Amino acid sequence: MESRTRPFGIDPEPTRVDLEQRASLVRVILDAVPGGVVHVATDGSVVEANAEALRILGYRFDDLTQRFISSFETTTLREDGSPCPVAEYPVARVLATGEPQEPVTIGVQRPDGTTSWAIFRAVPARGADGTLTGAIVTFLDITERKRAEEKLRRSEAMWRSLASNLPDIIILVGRDSRIVSVSRLFPGLSPDDVIGAHGHAFVHADYVDDWQRCFETALIEREVVRLELRGAGASGATSWYETTFVPIVDAPGAEGAELVMLVARDVTERRRMVAGVAEKERLASIGMLSASVAHEIMNPLTYVLANLDFALSDRCPPGARKTKALLDAREGAGRMQQIVWDLRALGRSGSEELFYVDVRAVIETALRLAGPEVAKNVHVSVDLGEVPGVLASESRLCQVFINIFVNAAHAMTERPVGERAIHVRTRTDDAASLVGVDVSDTGVGIEPEHLGRIFDPFFTTKQTGTGLGLSISKESLERMGGRIEVDSRPGQGTTFTVWLSTTRLPAAHAVAPPAP
Repeated sequence: MESRTRPFGIDPEPTRVDLEQRASLVRVILDAVPGGVVHVATDGSVVEANAEALRILGYRFDDLTQRFISSFETTTLREDGSPCPVAEYPVARVLATGEPQEPVTIGVQRPDGTTSWAIFRAVPARGADGTLTGAIVTFLDITERKRAEEKLRRSEAMWRSLASNLPDIIILVGRDSRIVSVSRLFPGLSPDDVIGAHGHAFVHADYVDDWQRCFETALIEREVVRLELRGAGASGATSWYETTFVPIVDAPGAEGAELVMLVARDVTERRRMVAGVAEKERLASIGMLSASVAHEIMNPLTYVLANLDFALSDRCPPGARKTKALLDAREGAGRMQQIVWDLRALGRSGSEELFYVDVRAVIETALRLAGPEVAKNVHVSVDLGEVPGVLASESRLCQVFINIFVNAAHAMTERPVGERAIHVRTRTDDAASLVGVDVSDTGVGIEPEHLGRIFDPFFTTKQTGTGLGLSISKESLERMGGRIEVDSRPGQGTTFTVWLSTTRLPAAHAVAPPAP
């Protein structure tokens, strides 16, 4: 048998079978490529395309290979959504220049009406002699990424629109306490005035330290903190803002927060409204007590006049008896003076400024003023131990106790006379620098379903009443850095506990939730 040998280094001429096998192998390789691959001839006609290219473009092979790149012009988009001309296609530039082109993101409208997005690249295809024979276009499908980006963009736009139209101001502050972004600007300020400035730059000087404490708590301890403070605008005008400090944490295990979001709500008008309502409630209390106080004054006044008449009459001999009559008259006048002083203490308008006051003296004043209303067949006992001075507004604190005493008395109207009792005692929490005042009654108690609402404005279970007394009391105490708690057992009685601070606490404590 004659053997066939091949000269060293010389490849045999490929047979038709070899070419078909190679073409089949290339087809398998191209179909396995994760991206689309298209071969375009120099006249712009599509010669070849792999399965991924057909899927992305939405065509069958026979349909695609009958098209020219120019026929896609009406169906392609730039990233901004505007029409993309053929001249910007990487393949068109390759055919025009013979040079590889940088990737370009293009959207292609498919025959079914949907749009595919891909990153297109193109390189020249050359023959053995270096002549340009066309271009090879490769592209990766990024449709899902574009959809996710569009969804995110719309979501961001929606939240940005929501934030800019909310009555609250939303501020993002970095770890260095400088403002990163703000949803809405204060009047008279520009973005250049705000972005990059310290977050406390627009806070009244009296509240800068409190702002810094709350910011550090949110940033380092990752706790949500609330603070009511005064903000200073460009014109010098100030407003009250209820500000919530919210830590923004990227990773659950991260140490501290990446950003702190401040949600500031203008409560200036609310404060004015509450102050006005509190004033009307205070005057209403004075009106309620006026008849009883008038009765209290009439008794010593009658006593005074009787002793003065006796001292001035011919029946009163000079000497010891006249002196005693005058001394008795003076004692009665002193009792009236005390009642007037009590009324003056209650009648003074409350001030935002706090002073150290003796809480026991305030309790005694409130009991004297509310006494005629409260002590109708009610046994009142007090245990006022030695306690430090507390920071408070005397008139507002007196109003708080009057409200509690009157409510306690009203809660016992259905009890037998011998079972009506109010007990008042003071105590201290040295660790927290607080003084507590417990007011306990033996009334009907508060039903569990009502217990969570008793401090809500206008909520009342009485036949008569505004439902504002406890709400205003809670608001007043919080402004003084204190709080009020309640413990009630239906059918057994209720205890209200008023906590007041003995030190000037940061303002953040004034709106902190009650301790458990």
